[in-house]
Amino acid sequence: MARKKEQKIEVRGWRLEAWNPTSAQRLASSAFTLTELLVVITIIAILAALITAGAMNALNASKRARISLEINQLGQSIEEVKNKYGAYPPNGMSFQGESNYSGTVVSQLTTSDFERMFKKAFPRSQEPVGLIRRLGGATGNQNPGDPSLLPNGMNSAEAVYFWLGGFSEDTQYPLSGPGGPAFDPTSTTGEVLESRNREYEFDLGRLGPRNDSGVFHDTDNGGQGRYVTYDNPKNTGPARLRINLWRYNPSGSERPYLYFDASRHDPIDYDQNLTGLGQNDSVQIYALKKLREGFSTSNTPAPKDIVFVNKGKFQILHSGLDDAWGSFKPFSILNASGNVNTGDASGVFLFPTGPFTGDVADTLTNFTPGTLESAQE
Repeated sequence: MARKKEQKIEVRGWRLEAWNPTSAQRLASSAFTLTELLVVITIIAILAALITAGAMNALNASKRARISLEINQLGQSIEEVKNKYGAYPPNGMSFQGESNYSGTVVSQLTTSDFERMFKKAFPRSQEPVGLIRRLGGATGNQNPGDPSLLPNGMNSAEAVYFWLGGFSEDTQYPLSGPGGPAFDPTSTTGEVLESRNREYEFDLGRLGPRNDSGVFHDTDNGGQGRYVTYDNPKNTGPARLRINLWRYNPSGSERPYLYFDASRHDPIDYDQNLTGLGQNDSVQIYALKKLREGFSTSNTPAPKDIVFVNKGKFQILHSGLDDAWGSFKPFSILNASGNVNTGDASGVFLFPTGPFTGDVADTLTNFTPGTLESAQE
């Protein structure tokens, strides 16, 4: 049968084609169905999620690298302090009580460390001995100097800025002289951080804790900042001076860097519980430990076989991007049977075996290229 001709209509030079069912069917078949649209939307969502996840991973890696870099820079400055003063700085690594192994009262040990450090670093110092002893954790009345109380001595967070913040060039008064950490608490200007002879170029805006006005938020006013006041050893000036114990946080972090002295003693010399910075009364951050070099894992370790990581030097730690330290719980070096705990649920988290999980996993240090988790064996 002859195919009917397609009708055409001419309107003033325009040609209109009549409706053709075959052409309409072809157009309809080339359009997206609802199912196909949903598939496309799903693919786009997946790609967007992957791109977002990749961007977040890159951002986190950048933040982590920035903190690790600053940890290494702080570590370099600690080395410079050691070269300048002849020893690595101590900190009050005490908690309370006595070691079951050595019977040494911890505050006595750290107090002696501070006294020896100041004698070595500042042999002409006329600073009150009572103040130096208090910084190390000495209790009771301390004279000369009559310093205010500082429970457990300078902790690991406070040690970072104290030792790297700088001291006065006055060889007799490295703490109380100009450029040192002490200031007149009765002065209208208060503490001038820019006046310190810094060993490290701190971003002073990241020192804390601060109140809403930006000044040191001390324990007298509901804050966490600790300080020491003491009798002015000089013949001029106010009767009492004050040292604020600042802490230094990475950019964007609410947790400070921590410094632990690993150069003087082994864990058993301090205490069963080794203190760091307490988030509250029950959570502490501790210097990391390991089995000594050359120890055979086929043997049962004795207390003397447990040493600090980076033995002979120091540790600098930060909680990582989650701003949470996790369970660096108060552990006991010895268990109830007198044997060394090595990684069970109630024992020592030995490096590098761990296990470093949860909030502890992303802890950053000066002795690992990345997190504790990435260094874990």
